[in-house]
Amino acid sequence: MKSKWHEIWNRRTATKDTLTGDWQKIFLELKRLNGFDLREGGIPLSSLLAQYERTKDLLRLSAGQSVFEVGCGAGANLYLMQRDGIIVGGMDYSLSLVDTARCVLPDARELSCGAADAFDTTQTYDAVFANSVFSYFSDTDYAHRVLTLMLEKSRGAIGLLDLHDREKKQAFHDYSVATIPNYTERYKGLDKLFYSRTFFEDFAQRNGLRVAFPSIDVPGYWNTPFVFHCFMYRK
Repeated sequence: MKSKWHEIWNRRTATKDTLTGDWQKIFLELKRLNGFDLREGGIPLSSLLAQYERTKDLLRLSAGQSVFEVGCGAGANLYLMQRDGIIVGGMDYSLSLVDTARCVLPDARELSCGAADAFDTTQTYDAVFANSVFSYFSDTDYAHRVLTLMLEKSRGAIGLLDLHDREKKQAFHDYSVATIPNYTERYKGLDKLFYSRTFFEDFAQRNGLRVAFPSIDVPGYWNTPFVFHCFMYRK
């Protein structure tokens, strides 16, 4: 992970009063902590819930099954999955966010803090996924190591959401410059990693997996035009 991003995520903390009460309020606070408040006031709740249902379907998850999230942050996605009777586990490199996840996921099978290319694979899950995480990796070698661990950790599907599209890199930059004051200076040293679909197709082929790039509609999410999603399944 890029060190400047690490510093940013470690500064994100929650107060106890924001993690009690209505489950929708708690979920939105967890999403805010995970960085989905950074532009244009966040994403509508209805869009986030629709994204969750679509993701759960693509991961082929139902009550009684299990899921592990790489880069779980404050545990927003796992919070909804736990509510649906799914056994959850996760890891993140921000200790402050993992501490928050532990508050809202007391029954999690495991929640650890560390690097995404070094998490333990002893316990396996029905599915493993990462949401808006791969763009913060330093390079594709790091991403390949993470994918290898995800494959070891999963007995079924692997899901990767919000992968920044290499073909949309210039468009992303132009949009950011146009919408964020002093973007170049404010985001100096905070570049994102952009991917080609070929990178994931090659990984899938080498490991005997079927790969798909499904659409996930999230109305109101500014990032949608610049990302794609990848899901891999054992044949």
